[in-house]
Amino acid sequence: MSLYQKSLAGLLALFLSGNIALASDDSTITNHFSGFASIGLVTNDNPNLVFRRDVIQTDGPYDGRVDWRNDSILGLQWQTQWSYQLETTAQFVIKDRLENNLNNALEWGFLRYRPTDGLDIRVGRMSTDIFMLSDYRQVGYALPWVRPPIDTYGLLSFYHFDGIDVNKRFDINEGTLNIKAFYGRSDQKYPLDHNNSVDYRLIFQGAGTSINWEKDEWKLRYSYATVKVTNNNANPLIDALLAATPYWPAAASYAESFYTKSKHLNYNQIGMIYDNNMWSVQTEATQLNSEAGAISGTRHFYLSVGRRIDDVTLYAVTGYVRSLRDSLRIDAPAGYPPPLSQQLELLANATAQAFNGSRSNQHSMTLGLRWDFTSKMALKLQAERINVDRDGSALWLKVNPNHPSTNQTANVLSISMDVLF
Repeated sequence: MSLYQKSLAGLLALFLSGNIALASDDSTITNHFSGFASIGLVTNDNPNLVFRRDVIQTDGPYDGRVDWRNDSILGLQWQTQWSYQLETTAQFVIKDRLENNLNNALEWGFLRYRPTDGLDIRVGRMSTDIFMLSDYRQVGYALPWVRPPIDTYGLLSFYHFDGIDVNKRFDINEGTLNIKAFYGRSDQKYPLDHNNSVDYRLIFQGAGTSINWEKDEWKLRYSYATVKVTNNNANPLIDALLAATPYWPAAASYAESFYTKSKHLNYNQIGMIYDNNMWSVQTEATQLNSEAGAISGTRHFYLSVGRRIDDVTLYAVTGYVRSLRDSLRIDAPAGYPPPLSQQLELLANATAQAFNGSRSNQHSMTLGLRWDFTSKMALKLQAERINVDRDGSALWLKVNPNHPSTNQTANVLSISMDVLF
């Protein structure tokens, strides 16, 4: 058992001891249980691209099929307030993902210590606070849409990390400024094909900071993070490239590009929310720079506008994701007799396909309606048109991996009901 797992096990034991505290005479100890749930249906008319809410999901709708797993989710949260200074929180989330186990279901498991008013220190497992929606991106009721805009949130699937963060709050000119710094580790697996026969694991270690300012109807945010990948993945393509270096010297540099260990990723984000209870505007721009050839750097953006009319909200969203790396074409060395020439050609094509397979290039338009038909319950309808560029489908799984790379369009229809309890 790793140090992180031991720490999480210790925190869980502390949470469980809250039941014993309920029977004590210490009136300062309080427990609060809450939860959220979403039940959703989604269909996608593209016959080859499998729609996913994010890249850790293993399946989804295509060719007019209907799927209920993409947006269906159950979250349970337990908070124990031991004193004004000390609090523990556990949150478990059940949803569709590649690895469904207790460790992954534990989204939050932290101890919060408040040595003085306005200063919070947390240790354990926490949400990765590098997005506008970091703390509630899985709580459907808290979102105006069926799901966070996939052009941004579909690829950046960092939900939690194990470590420490420190937040300092300042009250300035009737507004609130929060400055947070964090350090920790994250471990995630990603499916690479529709049959779930191949997956890719990335272990990150890094640090970052976020700055949030809120006043009246406005919220502004900036965040930065830098992480180092601490593992490599077994890749038969690397072995094939290294074996080909006597005939193709450039193959060694291609093989090196697929290594991820000790490669760094740098992330910047800026966002804004305006909400006066009638009109709402939300936008977010992010950029991920990558040293690893197997992980394409990307630029993301979305803009959402909503209008509330009594219990109904109408909204429109536009967004895109762009790879920072051009599509790659690799030519095999010439002059060799068959069958070596054919083998080198196949290797060159496979190498280009692997590089281009990590690229995301698409843009989307979304229209939707939200109806808050009763307290803490909302029904949503949403229609999306997504244009996916050639060699830019990393957000999707392919029904047929050998399908020619062409520009494609997907029309996605969704309905969901969100509940708080």
